[in-house]
Amino acid sequence: MMGLTGIGSVTAVTAALLVGGATGADAVVDAAAGAAGAATCRSVGLDVSFGREEGAAGTVYREVLLTNRGVRPCVLRGFPGVSYVDGDGAQIGGAAERVGDRGPQLTLRHGETAASDVGFAQVRNFDPDVCQPTPVWGVRVYPPDETEPLYLDMDQQLGCAGDASRVGAHLTVASVRS
Repeated sequence: MMGLTGIGSVTAVTAALLVGGATGADAVVDAAAGAAGAATCRSVGLDVSFGREEGAAGTVYREVLLTNRGVRPCVLRGFPGVSYVDGDGAQIGGAAERVGDRGPQLTLRHGETAASDVGFAQVRNFDPDVCQPTPVWGVRVYPPDETEPLYLDMDQQLGCAGDASRVGAHLTVASVRS
């Protein structure tokens, strides 16, 4: 596998026809969109980036933003898959634990963005023998109902390479929202 350390862009692979899409305040919550013909947002039509960041006791919460760069509306519903990865794309530790409910379906038009709040636990608060703190390159993000990942790099971040699930999640993820 090609190393991720040379990735300068956080966009998905470009395709000739883009059909996927986005998030933001203008995103339409539309439970009937799937029936109306809007397809599920695909990684190839999404850009991924970090949004707002807030801290709480022992955890930093960052928005992971999925923006529709496709020419057609698409829909998202549920939880992105999020995990830490090293520079070769290998997963470090467990995937993010889902918090909250699945949420409503969002219809994203071109340029609109959906956000998911991801919690990054301060792994130095875990027992180091259990957590096995390990430097990470960044996170791998699977948009809801998608199997092709997107990547975001992170500076000076640690993840738990060990099974820290007995003492808490090193990553949490909430459903996408507008």
